Amino acid sequence: MKNLLGYLTCVAVAILLRVYINGSGGTLVLYLLAIAFVISLAALLITKRKLVAAIKLSTEISAKNEEFDADIMLLNAIRIIPSCVVEVTAECSDNIGAVSPLEFKTIVAGGRQQSVSVKLKTRYAGLGTVKIKSIRLHDYLGIITLHLDSSRYEKAVGKIKIMPNIPDTGSQTELLKATSENASFDDNESESDENALGLTGVPGYDHRQYEIGDPLKRINWKLSSKRDELMVRLDEKVTASSQAFFLDIPSENHDPMFAMNIDNIVEASLAMLSMLIMEGFESEYNYYLDGWKSMKIKQAGDIIELQNDLAAIAPYPQEKRFAFSHEIGKTAPICFTACMATSQGEFSSLIEEFNGSFVVTRLSGLDKQTENMWLVDETFEFRKMT
Repeated sequence: MKNLLGYLTCVAVAILLRVYINGSGGTLVLYLLAIAFVISLAALLITKRKLVAAIKLSTEISAKNEEFDADIMLLNAIRIIPSCVVEVTAECSDNIGAVSPLEFKTIVAGGRQQSVSVKLKTRYAGLGTVKIKSIRLHDYLGIITLHLDSSRYEKAVGKIKIMPNIPDTGSQTELLKATSENASFDDNESESDENALGLTGVPGYDHRQYEIGDPLKRINWKLSSKRDELMVRLDEKVTASSQAFFLDIPSENHDPMFAMNIDNIVEASLAMLSMLIMEGFESEYNYYLDGWKSMKIKQAGDIIELQNDLAAIAPYPQEKRFAFSHEIGKTAPICFTACMATSQGEFSSLIEEFNGSFVVTRLSGLDKQTENMWLVDETFEFRKMT
């Protein structure tokens, strides 16, 4: 509006010049103003038809709290004249923060490509995206503004995988005991021998009192409960089946708090897997990444591989959310869910569909709603909710 008033003022002055001072001079000024408007309008309309945008990120994968660049490239396909003034506004997903402004103005030379770098910083684990929110075109005189058709830049999306950390939380006895009780052991196991310490519990299974440093995997919880003291097996005959884990990331909630909650629950699941591996337990981890996937976690290297996969994790379509519930073949599976109190209905539907235990974060704000529900805090300490 300000530029339009300025242009109209110039036209008015030119008319006064022509009428009261110098007719030919005023006519020349009016002619130049008209030519300027025509050229400005032509550049605007041509740019609207021919401008193309793209995004390229400086890296495809990154750790958390690392800076990277997003290059926004604008191509002016017309060689004759430069583009009009191009105003670009970019946006990024909630797990990415902006270091430099996400809005800028530029002019692209004819037949050239103009690249402007925007500096960003990774914040939370998972798939991050950077895209163009809008492109507005201003004519040279600043009189007319048009929006570039979104079809020219809607596919201009940069994606970055942000690696979650694998927290080192040490051994949490209550959690490991509860998890190991869920695992089914060899059917021949028995606690029938109750006479002597460190002797055979059943043929082929020798036991002794628990000592600090013994793997919790070896504890015979049934015999320990009956004797009122911890008893461990001495042989390798007992084998534990895999504990099944599921990662649930609903898609209805989108804000920075939810992105932080996803980060917390993903790292909490990795912390639990790490603890189980240290104690000799195997696990089966199920997650959605372009379809439901399952990974056997038998050693530390498997957690590293899973960590790489989870760098691309993102909320998945609602219709795919409970696809895993019909394929659960394990007893007492554990679901790590990113549900929050703000999406109470989603957690309620999860409880109805999933027959097992649940782990939620303190950040979620969820209260106990089912019997076997665990809370994990920001230091990745697990406790059963009462």
